[in-house]
Amino acid sequence: MTITLAILLILCGLGIMGFGLLMFYAWLPLFYGLFGFELGILLGRWLMGEIGVVAITLGIALAVLAAGVAYYLEHYRRVLVGFTGGVVIVLAILSLLGLERVMTGFAGIALAAIGGVLGATVALKYFDLFIVAASSFGGAALIITGVQLLLPTPADSIGSFLPALLTVILGVFGLRWQLSNISTWVPEQPKPADPFSNPSGKHVDLRNH
Repeated sequence: MTITLAILLILCGLGIMGFGLLMFYAWLPLFYGLFGFELGILLGRWLMGEIGVVAITLGIALAVLAAGVAYYLEHYRRVLVGFTGGVVIVLAILSLLGLERVMTGFAGIALAAIGGVLGATVALKYFDLFIVAASSFGGAALIITGVQLLLPTPADSIGSFLPALLTVILGVFGLRWQLSNISTWVPEQPKPADPFSNPSGKHVDLRNH
C-alpha cells in the first residue's frame, strides 16, 4: 500500500511539475483533479501529521470534486487557481520543513489562507507565470513526499533541509522546462483587427466566421 501510494504521488507530481500549464489549457479537468489531489494530501498530512487514510481520502475527494466542477468554475479560474496554488505552496513548504509538528492547526490554516489570498492576487496579474511557478514547485513537493514514503528509515531522521533543497532543485527544473514551452502551450489570444490594415477601412472580426 505504501509503495503504491508513493509511486502514485511521484507520478502525479511529475505530471504537475512538468506539464501543469499544458494541462490547464488542454485538459482542464485533469489539471483541477491533480491539484485537488495534491491539496487533499497536503491538508491531510498537515492535520494528521502523516499520509494515512485521512490524507488519501481527502486527496481523492478533492480530486473528484475539483475535476467534476472544472468547467463550471471557468469564469472564476484566475481567482480559483491563484488561491488554490497559493494554499498548495504554503502547505508544501510547511510540510517539507516539518512545521506541522511545532505549529498549531489554526496557525497553519491561517498561513494557508494568507498564501491563497496572495496567490489569487498574483494570478490576476501574472496568470500563466503563476500557473507555471505553482505547478512546478507544487509538483516537486509531491514528488519528494512520495520519495520520502519509499525511504527505509523515517523521513524525520534526515532532517528537513535536504527535502526542501531537493524540492527547490526539482521546482527550478520544472519551471525552466515549462517556460521553455510556454509559447507553444498557451493558445494565442485573438487580437482586434486593425482597421488601417484593411483597404476598405472596415473592421473584420475573424472570430465570427
